[in-house]
Amino acid sequence: MEPIAAKPGFGGFRIGGMELALPMQVLREVVPCGGLARLPCASPCVIGGIDLRGIMVPVVDLRIVFDMPTPRVPFQNVMIMAHENRLLGLLTEAVTGVFTGESEEINPISFAAADQPVFHGSIRRSDNGTLVNLLSPSVLATLRDVPLADHREMKKKAATRTDAASGQDKVMPVLLLRCNRIAFAIDAMEVYTTLSDPEIRNSPLAMGSCRGVIEHAGSRIPVLDLLEICGLGKIEPDTPLQAFLIQLPKGMAAFLVSKVIDVVRIRAGEIIDVPTYALPQPELFSGAIPKSSLPASRSQQEAILASQFLVLRGAGLKSNHEIMALADVSSPQQPFIHQDHSQTSVAGKKNTSRKRDMVTYLLRSETATPFEQIREILPFNHSIPVFEQTGPLLGMIVIRGRSIPVVCLHRLMTGQFTPASSSAYILVVEIDNEVMGFAIPALKSIETAEWEPELPQFGGSADDDLKRAIHSNKLAQIGNGNAIRMLPMLDLEKIGRAFRARQLSAA
Repeated sequence: MEPIAAKPGFGGFRIGGMELALPMQVLREVVPCGGLARLPCASPCVIGGIDLRGIMVPVVDLRIVFDMPTPRVPFQNVMIMAHENRLLGLLTEAVTGVFTGESEEINPISFAAADQPVFHGSIRRSDNGTLVNLLSPSVLATLRDVPLADHREMKKKAATRTDAASGQDKVMPVLLLRCNRIAFAIDAMEVYTTLSDPEIRNSPLAMGSCRGVIEHAGSRIPVLDLLEICGLGKIEPDTPLQAFLIQLPKGMAAFLVSKVIDVVRIRAGEIIDVPTYALPQPELFSGAIPKSSLPASRSQQEAILASQFLVLRGAGLKSNHEIMALADVSSPQQPFIHQDHSQTSVAGKKNTSRKRDMVTYLLRSETATPFEQIREILPFNHSIPVFEQTGPLLGMIVIRGRSIPVVCLHRLMTGQFTPASSSAYILVVEIDNEVMGFAIPALKSIETAEWEPELPQFGGSADDDLKRAIHSNKLAQIGNGNAIRMLPMLDLEKIGRAFRARQLSAA
């Protein structure tokens, strides 16, 4: 059994629902899978060839190798691997990024058959805990009747090149992007996957640079305007859009672009410095790639008018407060339900026979509020002028010409002061054509309530509407299986109406 090097790591990808990986030293680049050329090849797993800068590289569909169904997947990519100076392309649904692992963490697999197995072992990813299947590069390179392409440049340089390229000579694959007329690049291994024509759904998360959410791989993922998050404008409306996804420590985020152009390999020394004062968000960039450093492909020359590609810093995107907060509330996919606020039962109570989406957040513990009540979610602005130091009314903010009172929900419920943190948000609700914001310490998720039981009412006298609203007797069952939680459910519209009435009576 061949050894698999634990460093510099592994490159993960997905096909047919399988989480797979290869050693990074055999991976060369990832390219979009456009039209494949037909090859005179008897092997059914060879689905065609891809033109890689003048070299015809055979492309293998591993689903056929493993005798699996092969439904069409939109926006597929081809991962190029090299073995002994020969190239082979592997069809992928998504590139899941680079991860590291020690050799002793690999769980080897053995088969009774005489043939060497493509499936070499497994390892658990240190970044997200996923168990990944490791493939054998040498066995892939010797699949029956599968041709490999000789790389002429690689053969010429094999005697002098080492796999441990570093510093200015380090070669890296970068994904080229365009937003309006501005060109970007990002390390391709920082990209989880790319999407063509993503369907953006409305969501209370739509604030600032966030345009809403998309449904992908069973989750609702916030989608952001890349230009706006970088402080460079906004993507032109009513134009075709594409997107790329990145994996954060908690959740994922998608970024809208005008076009995903190509994946190319460059040397790290070709990235030039950009003056920090020239960029509104310099922490999101690591430099720029001159257009002259890229392969002179006609498609790239036609697609890009700029003289350089601004290089996005993956670590900068992953540590951005707004992106992290939005990714943290990405949730398992649930059906989007149009909420009819006028629907009531004969008893005058809201009909809860249908399942409702809930926004969950932290107070003393995790708490839920019906999604239908939230008109907008805003990041907490620490420059809000505080009206009173001891009461729950914090101050006022102006959003799109409307003045919004901001109430500290934690202080309103407990009477205790809680300093605002970087994870604080404001939930905006509408009450009788007026708006009110409730400051919360942190958002959690958006999930569907499977059950909304109602308990006997405790707390608050019959004539104290505010206390009765705060001491809610309603619960929401969230989650499935071992992740089921029973959360207190707050009616923010009722609380806001009662708080407004108390303020008016005290005036």
